[in-house]
Parts: sequence; structure tokens; C-alpha cells
Amino acid sequence: MRRSIAIIALASALSTATGAVLAQSVDAPPAASASDSAATAKEGKRALSAAQARLAWRLIQDAAPGADPTISPAGLASVFAVLSGGADAKMKSGIVKAMGFDAADAKLGLSALNAARDSVADADPDVFVSKDLIVFAPSPPPNPIFLAGLGALHVAYSVDDLSKIEAVKKIDAWVNETTKGAIPEILGQPLEKAELVALNALHFKAKWKTPFDPNATAEAPFTNADKKPDKVMMMRLPEAQRSFRQAKGLIGVDLPFSGDRFSLIVVTSTDAPKTAKDFSEAANWLSGEGFEPHKGDIALPRFSLQGRASLLPSLTKSGLGEGMKSPTALAAFGAGSVITQIEQRAMIDVNEEGAEAAAATAVIVGRSLELDEPLHMVVDKPFLFALRDRQSGLILAAGYVGHAPKGKGA
Repeated sequence: MRRSIAIIALASALSTATGAVLAQSVDAPPAASASDSAATAKEGKRALSAAQARLAWRLIQDAAPGADPTISPAGLASVFAVLSGGADAKMKSGIVKAMGFDAADAKLGLSALNAARDSVADADPDVFVSKDLIVFAPSPPPNPIFLAGLGALHVAYSVDDLSKIEAVKKIDAWVNETTKGAIPEILGQPLEKAELVALNALHFKAKWKTPFDPNATAEAPFTNADKKPDKVMMMRLPEAQRSFRQAKGLIGVDLPFSGDRFSLIVVTSTDAPKTAKDFSEAANWLSGEGFEPHKGDIALPRFSLQGRASLLPSLTKSGLGEGMKSPTALAAFGAGSVITQIEQRAMIDVNEEGAEAAAATAVIVGRSLELDEPLHMVVDKPFLFALRDRQSGLILAAGYVGHAPKGKGA
């Protein structure tokens, strides 16, 4: 069965030093007084959340109908932040735009990325982990100044012959280990004429704060984006006080995981099923803004999704392309160095107990409203979702499901 699914797996924050590197493309924000620091942090988180939602929505719209590409903007941002240390000013500016920041929020958002790195580092590693790695080809030799910068960023690196399958197997083994087997490989084959490959791998797994009762799960109808009927295994939560948002024929819920730090936002329509692009009114809902406590019940399908996407064509349209036009875009890696390929794999599995999500990103550089009545939310038609870190404002995974999803298990 064909499904129209765009997933955006999001889940890594950047280091303080990384944020400093990116901030070279914008004016440094003024130092905040002690009394203003809390307000500044709140605004920074809002700017970061908005940028993450903006980037997620842009990539959802670029996904091909009927396909199930998977995309990891946070992993991508982490990789680009590392690469920006060897980029010129034009390329750094393109990276900031590609990450979803607008001009007004760039300074605050980049500062929030610094704080997010520390926040993610404090997360329970059994729940969430994110790591970066850069592997250089032996010739040309890595720039010593850039290598020193990697140490400051706490990014692991090595030198290996990327044209040999043995080097690729080492990289794929690192991805497999970091994602706890959820993403077994990202490259799979040797890289010809590659000067380096920059990588991020992340893994999330947690239980719901309020689990769905498996005994209440049953087969139920689901209307696909093309309006054809189908069946799903529908999970259910009874009426209770939850965090909802409703407007203009849309309804959404923000479901917390144990510990309340992470949550899953799901947005669907209350009338006819919508294609991905029809959810434009709900694009900013993925940031978590506008949800309020309200009594209501939930019916949500199990879903288990995975896919692979090549992101370079899409990203060249979102600011990165302008930076790549510079002849010195990545000059620190050698004259004529250019991004030749961006590959990503991601997965998400949502069931009665909780959710698991993972993603791997490889960037290859070579030459060249409140209601009076209880709400009833039944996700029996296409929906948006976003798995987010409430504490930092990062979105770990987000996407659109246009056709009946199939969950794991019976």
C-alpha cells in the first residue's frame, strides 16, 4: 500500500562553541542582566521552537506525494554547525537560513541552541542520546586549525580512506551503535572522491506519562488523503484533562511522555481528510505554542514509519544554495570543496507503551481555543505529528501521515 508520509526526525542540540561559530554570521546579542536572563532564555526558546517548526514544515511540503522520506533537521543542523567552522561568511549565513531562523530571531535562536546543547547533554541517556562524528580522507590532510576547533566543539573525528569499504563499515557501525540498532547503516558503500563525511546520529525511547490500554486497542476505519477508506489499529485514552488546541477545522493534542520533558504533538482535521500541504494553518502548532488544558478523549493509531531521503536538492532552495555559490564556501577543507551529497535515514514507532525514534545524517564534502464541551479527538484521517523536547524547544521528530499507518506488533 502506498503511503504519503513525510517525517522529520529532529533531535540534536548544538554545543556552546558551535553556536558561537554560527553566530559569526549575525551580530552578537547584547549581554543580558541577571534580572533579564530568564526572559531572554524564554524568548530564545520561543525563537528556537519557531525555527524548528518552520524547518519541519518546509521539509514536509517538499516531500513527494506517496513517498515516505525521512529527514532529520536537528541532526542536519548539528552537522552543518560543525562544518560552518570551515565555511566563509556567505556559507554561514546560508546555514542559518537553512536551519529555519528568520532575521528577527536569529540572534536569540542561536543563543538558545547553545543552551539546548547543555540541556540535551543532561538528558537521561536511556531516553535520548545524540552524537557527532567527522571522518576525513587522508588526502588532503585536515586543516590543523579546524581540527583544534573540533576539539573545542567536543566532536569526535578520525582520518580514514573513505574509498575503502572498511572505512564505511566503521562509520555504519558507529551509527548502528549510537541509534541502538534502529538505524543499521547510513552509507553502505565506499565514497569516491570524498574529502570528508560529517555525521550525526540520535536515538530516543520513552514511555507515555499516561499509557494507552492495549486492551482498548481495536481495528478502526481510517480515511486516507485520497479519501479512500482503510483500517488501522486504533489506540484509545479515556476522557481526562489534557493539552489541546482547536481552530479552523483542525484539532491537536500534546501528549507527554514520562517525566514531562518530551511530548508528541498530533494534529488532524475535524472534517475532510487533508493532504500534507493542506495543513499550512497548523504549521506553527508543531512548536507547541497555543495548546491549553481541556477535558477530552483520544483515539490515535499505532504507527511505525521509516525511510531514507537525499536532502541536498531541497536544502539548496532554503538558503543553503546561496551559500554554496561562494567559491570559498568551505575553503578550510581545501580549494573547491563543496557539499556533494546529504543522506538521512529516520524511523519512529508509536504504540500503547510509548515511542522510539532514531535518525542518522551524513553530509559528504568533495570537490566540486478553549471550548465548553469535552473534546473528542479521533485520528481517523491524515494527521501531523511532532515529538518534541519541551525543555529546550527542539523538535525530535515531526511529520505528516496521509494514508493508514501500520504499527508494529499484533
